[in-house]
Amino acid sequence: MKINQGLNELPGLREPLQRDPGKKVLGKSGDFHSNLMHAEEDGHNARLKDLAKSIEAQGEKLAEKLDIAELRVYKRLISEFLSLALRNSHKFTKENFLDRRGRHRAYAIIKKINSELDELTSEILANEKNNVKILEKIDGLKGLIFDLIL
Repeated sequence: MKINQGLNELPGLREPLQRDPGKKVLGKSGDFHSNLMHAEEDGHNARLKDLAKSIEAQGEKLAEKLDIAELRVYKRLISEFLSLALRNSHKFTKENFLDRRGRHRAYAIIKKINSELDELTSEILANEKNNVKILEKIDGLKGLIFDLIL
């Protein structure tokens, strides 16, 4: 059997592809990259807002009932919030070029990506200041207990 014989038997294979006129096809890779970056940033911001709400709710639970299990959940939420905030608030870039004399120069640039993210982080920490102080004291006591045991 020849290849052409098999192709002729399939209906619609040789017809041109019809595109949806309402769909826009982007030709530049920069558009895709910028859209991807905006989508990632929106996802990070949504996750941070969810964590902030969870921290506030857990802080209220902790204020009502001081329990070790509630304290662990609260500490985990705060550490997750801070790590996510710090991981996505700055961008490191390195630029290499030659100066006018032909010498190689390398500059490392740290850019602050999202100032709103930093503001949100500082607001959360300011609101939860008393609970964080309680956590610090509990951690200090826990460390002293471990020192006494060892």
